[in-house]
Amino acid sequence: AVVSTQSTGKQKKECRFSALAKDKQSTSTFGNKMQLKDQKKNLQALVNQIQSERNAESEAKKQRIAENRKRRAENERKCEIVQKITNTKKLKKIKKKQLRSIETR
Repeated sequence: AVVSTQSTGKQKKECRFSALAKDKQSTSTFGNKMQLKDQKKNLQALVNQIQSERNAESEAKKQRIAENRKRRAENERKCEIVQKITNTKKLKKIKKKQLRSIETR
């Protein structure tokens, strides 16, 4: 029980901590400890399995995205209009801006 004093906001205790009744600690048997250990092990294995599945899914997704990017780039190159320059002397007459747009393949 706690009794409050008049002037200060402090509270005065009637009994000491050592006088309080103490509960016995719950003791677990060896079998219970082993069961808990097995449960933790199974749970950790399940967590690892789920994590590896997620990693595999994300890797597959990354690979699929990379393949799509590559396919798009190939399709863009196929549909481009290309004009072959046979006379290389024309390159000297071309302006600088046009030269920047020229690609060699």
